[in-house]
Amino acid sequence: MHFFRPGRLLLFVLFLCASTSAQQPTSTTVTTSDPQAVALLQESVSAFGSLPPLDSRANGNVTITAGSLTTQGAVTILTKGTAETSIQFQMSNSTWSVIYSNGQANRVESGTATVLPLELAASSQCLYFPLPYLAGLLGNPNVVLSFVGQEAIDSTTANHIRVQNTFASSPAFQSLAEFNTADVWLDATTALPVRISMIRRYAGGASPKIPVSVVYSNYQVVSGVRCPFSIQEYVTQTLWATTTIDSVSFNTGLTDANFPVTQEGN
Repeated sequence: MHFFRPGRLLLFVLFLCASTSAQQPTSTTVTTSDPQAVALLQESVSAFGSLPPLDSRANGNVTITAGSLTTQGAVTILTKGTAETSIQFQMSNSTWSVIYSNGQANRVESGTATVLPLELAASSQCLYFPLPYLAGLLGNPNVVLSFVGQEAIDSTTANHIRVQNTFASSPAFQSLAEFNTADVWLDATTALPVRISMIRRYAGGASPKIPVSVVYSNYQVVSGVRCPFSIQEYVTQTLWATTTIDSVSFNTGLTDANFPVTQEGN
């Protein structure tokens, strides 16, 4: 998951990822979930094969293309529960990570942590391993799910679900609702996600809207859990990162200390 620096909009991560045919999520005024959307998401979580693990660690190789520059390196992806993620890129020319924890996020580079604004943190959870994210949606009473319809995604027929965290139980954060909209496409046959798309923004108003999508394929079963071993992240409809997973392990004993997030003012 990559995040842009000032003046370099193409160099930004997400851990978690727009394709050439991605659709931009739009805000919704719906306040209750569509039962069909809930059922489809429940089916998807079940399709992964078992209950979400307590934590996960994945290692792989990544190729990143930014403009005319292509670099290769290694990637490490950590998850804990449904709301803590870390993705670290070790490239030939630089190393950086994005850490997300319960609505807060930091980008760490050269040992220096930059606190991401809440508007950007809202879309900073790494989606390269999608099971914790999807399970978290089902467990969050503030999330509204809407069924958009069936659509063709490449050669796959997929069920399109729109997701929004309304922050209904947290009035102080309800202004972040527009930054918490995502689109999820689930394979109509396997129920596994084929794409998750979001819009990343540093702030509201006229701040740039950056479409980001993560595309999944080559699911394999590891310790009873299905995991995508091929992941592509698109930024503004251009392929930015191609990741091939080499190994995945679950319930390795990760703690909150593996997901350190510095908050504004600390």
